[in-house]
Amino acid sequence: MAGVNAGVAGSVLKRVRARLATEAGAPDPRQRQYAVLVAVAVVGATALGWIFDLHTPGIVAGVTAVFALVATSGQALRSDLHRFVWFTPALALVMTLGPVLSNVPVLAGIAVAAVVFGAGMLPAMGEHYRVGGQTLAAATLFSTTTGIGSDQSVLVLLASSAAGVAFALLLRVLVGLGDPTRATRIAVAGTLLEPGPGVVELAAGAWRADGASTWLGQVLAGAARFRAARETLLAQAQQVGRLEAERLREIVAEADRVAAQLAIAVRSRACSGLPASARLDPAEVVLRRGGRQDLPDAARGLNQGLDRIRAAVVERDETPATPPAPGGRRERAMGAIRAHLSMRSSLFRHALRCTLAVGVGMVIVLLLNDPSESGLLLALYVVLQPAARDSMNGALERTGGSVLGVVALAALITLLPGAYLLVPLVVAAMLVNIDRLRTDYRTLLGALIVITVVDQAMQLDRPLVNVAISFAANTAIGAAIALSVGYVSYLVLPSSALPNVRGAIRSTVWSVSELLRSVRAAGQGANLRQALHSAHVLAMRRTQDLLGMPALLDDNDEETEDERVTRDAAVALDALRQDVATLAFRPEAERAIAVPALRAVDDLLAGKTSAKIPDVAENAAPATELLASSLVENALHARAAIDRTFGYDSPWKSYTISFVRPERLHIK
Repeated sequence: MAGVNAGVAGSVLKRVRARLATEAGAPDPRQRQYAVLVAVAVVGATALGWIFDLHTPGIVAGVTAVFALVATSGQALRSDLHRFVWFTPALALVMTLGPVLSNVPVLAGIAVAAVVFGAGMLPAMGEHYRVGGQTLAAATLFSTTTGIGSDQSVLVLLASSAAGVAFALLLRVLVGLGDPTRATRIAVAGTLLEPGPGVVELAAGAWRADGASTWLGQVLAGAARFRAARETLLAQAQQVGRLEAERLREIVAEADRVAAQLAIAVRSRACSGLPASARLDPAEVVLRRGGRQDLPDAARGLNQGLDRIRAAVVERDETPATPPAPGGRRERAMGAIRAHLSMRSSLFRHALRCTLAVGVGMVIVLLLNDPSESGLLLALYVVLQPAARDSMNGALERTGGSVLGVVALAALITLLPGAYLLVPLVVAAMLVNIDRLRTDYRTLLGALIVITVVDQAMQLDRPLVNVAISFAANTAIGAAIALSVGYVSYLVLPSSALPNVRGAIRSTVWSVSELLRSVRAAGQGANLRQALHSAHVLAMRRTQDLLGMPALLDDNDEETEDERVTRDAAVALDALRQDVATLAFRPEAERAIAVPALRAVDDLLAGKTSAKIPDVAENAAPATELLASSLVENALHARAAIDRTFGYDSPWKSYTISFVRPERLHIK
């Protein structure tokens, strides 16, 4: 037993050290300052709460700080502070008025339903909107339905939430002030290390939010060209003989080694020069080993991209790149609304499903009128797992896990002296694991359930065994509501009970192709504003539906080949759709740069076998150039997934997909 305990302690200590270290393994002073400040604040708040009976305001402040950091961190300091400005007032309002609304059931139900529905729709706007919406939904459920803070005045709640927001701001500034653009450089460097679709889009989003400096834009443009050439070589390796294929893969492997060295330079705050290993030409390295001396165009494209990165890393021009054409953000928002406010949208159906389940749960909470039902709606939300869109698979596992977890927690409260200390410990653990909470919504909700159960159990004046039974029973009720409403909604709402993967991919490719052709025609001078807008609406709906389809295919713990292929196709086509939609709002003078790439992508999606790098001019327009090269990369990923979906034994077989219009282009 002693050996097991020592092993667990060693594992925990190792994780803590890794959390407080840089990527190179050296101690990170900012992270250590962050951890020390969190520990001091939690200990101080616990002591003040114990002495002056302020434990409830302390919980509200701590949880508010967690919500603020989860929703507003993750990028560079500049962009995080921008999100902080518009998100935290809404968060403070929810945390202040939620306990007050709990005394007015009708208003509480309306507020919860509105926030849950809105949170379910926000994934259409992007990753940070999704995280922000889900965090606000969790804050609304916590403040409105758990009863924590209902015995406090509005002024006390306002002061507590404001203190939590201020503490979150202090923590974020402390971590980011010394190197405000570090997160952006890491995201951009990731494009040289992480293969697969969607990587450039995420990095480009972080770059634009951080002011779009020219040198990082040049790195992204070079990385996008490098990635497009890399995927082209891998595609060509599948179409040639064994010896030639090995040679092409050797070039790719050498290029990856050079790119890894350049990624280190991109992540660095300054660069006075590059090591010899970062200046190699990967194709020449392979040619020196012998064999054929001719090279495909894509091999030269590799070094063109790397050369651009090398120049940008050393020069580091901090001036902002060319901004997008005005109105793009508004147009994309309106397109998302038109695309998904329809029963034909799987995102809308799942948002409605979540809202119905929460509404039924609110009614049950009012009927029970028992403090031990405080975690019911949180447990319901864990089971429903809002990010899964149309999926109910895995809900039974989450149901059992929620009930067993609450039973174990209640038993721990019964047996452990000083169980109230679990609350500050959980809050501290949440504050030092913000990155985990941002990517794992169930962990965030589970931690809120722990806080709720411990706080309410310690205040109930009855045997803790009875309290444990009550909490477990109410958690099971919440889980049962989620399962029941979810199942019934599948019978009532139109959904894909038996998903047609090939049909979904076919209609998605058709819709993305329509968008691509509209942008291509607009880039050549045609006035297609209405057609372009309608094509974007349809492509957004189709790609979002396809992104939700892998969850429908999930019938066991292990990922099947159908799931993997469908997910690859969905991510690639959605990334392609994002690139084309972003390109539509670039300045008109730059759009012609991407016309050759648009033509090549159209050929790839139509089933032609020519995998080659189109000519993308380099004229100091990195924002448009990176889109052009990223289009080609994502089209190659999508084409490979389409081949596997349609079951072709030999990749890159020439074919023509017979696209049938699934909907009229005029979206109602």
